[in-house]
Amino acid sequence: MIRTFIDFLFRPRFDNYSGLNLAFYCVSLCLGAFIGSAVSVFVIAGSIYATLHLATGRLKWALPRPVEFVFFAFIGLFMADLVAALIHPSRVALQEVFENLPFLGFAGLYSITFVDRARLLAAVETVAAAASILAIPVILVLSGHQYRPEMASGNSSVLAVLAGILYLITIGAADRRWNRSSLVFLIAAACAAYITVLSGTRAMWLALILIPIYSLLFHHPWKRILIGLPILVMLFAGLTGLLSAYSEIFEMRIGQVVSESRSIMTGDLSGPMGQRIRIYQAGYELMLEKPVFGYGPGNERQEIAQKTLELSGVSISYSHAHNAALTAMLRSGLLGVMALAAVVLVPLVVAYRARKDEVGAAGFFLLSGLMIVYLCSGLVGLMLGHDIHDSVFIAGVCFSLYLVFDRAEAPESRQT
Repeated sequence: MIRTFIDFLFRPRFDNYSGLNLAFYCVSLCLGAFIGSAVSVFVIAGSIYATLHLATGRLKWALPRPVEFVFFAFIGLFMADLVAALIHPSRVALQEVFENLPFLGFAGLYSITFVDRARLLAAVETVAAAASILAIPVILVLSGHQYRPEMASGNSSVLAVLAGILYLITIGAADRRWNRSSLVFLIAAACAAYITVLSGTRAMWLALILIPIYSLLFHHPWKRILIGLPILVMLFAGLTGLLSAYSEIFEMRIGQVVSESRSIMTGDLSGPMGQRIRIYQAGYELMLEKPVFGYGPGNERQEIAQKTLELSGVSISYSHAHNAALTAMLRSGLLGVMALAAVVLVPLVVAYRARKDEVGAAGFFLLSGLMIVYLCSGLVGLMLGHDIHDSVFIAGVCFSLYLVFDRAEAPESRQT
């Protein structure tokens, strides 16, 4: 047994890897809410393992040409922070660069994926449905009446992203099938949506609306779309009414928006929304001072604290600027913003241009939905820069593109 384990680590043959591939993507995409940062360890360990064997030649390079451009986009994201850190060196900046290393493991993860695409898609959809339904009793038992529950993620906003991904997968599975089994996936999607609402992350509530609309436009002909859109609008209106009447967290979070908006109108910026406005004001001033390379990753936190103190007399310190583009601009300037845009746009462009069968179309839908989830998260919060966010994003992009493109190897040389 020890010999087998050693061979697996150092002299792998990469045959019969289908089960490992299924486990990897099911865990990394569906179970983050249950295992927390262990999902990061899981993805990073897989990245290191695959990259080392890719470098030694034991693992064959399997990225199709379009997917190579996505890998270059990930390299660009890493290099943008590295350049900014070298221009503005600090211990924090170098640590942030080190934490970005998993992005370079994308090629290894893709190359070590051998499983049949249809089988992989079905497995992830099934586990996503089971995880969504199971999360309801778990969150009720473990969190009880906790305000903005976190489960194992450690942060309610992170839980919202993880639940949003489950919602995306189950909505796509239900709409793509549109048969009796769709009912199970719709129930699972409702569970994932409820978890997102419980998290109290209002920006992610937008994703709960956008994803079903996008799914309707993506999966159905125009006649069904014209019928389905009014139905969706009425459904959203009814659910909003139910949540307002019976969900304490929904009512509270909406009430906070109303009360804080009134305070902002009177010039009171002491609340959470007011503090964000101060951060945006400080971020704008800082952005104009160093627009090209920013302040170095991690250094922007101290700069924001100092600038808010200078502008308002109150120092506000957060780990990010409450907007993905502004955070990237302060970390690594225009270089960082372009790199972040490339990580979003390049996968979408190459997948859109590819010839797609039914599984490939499902992969493109999931890739597009993944970007919706992360862009909604980054609208007034964090998009990338958190270990769970980054790990799930890397795995999600790899999974979706694999469904679209498969491996670059000839079919007869592919091992399954």
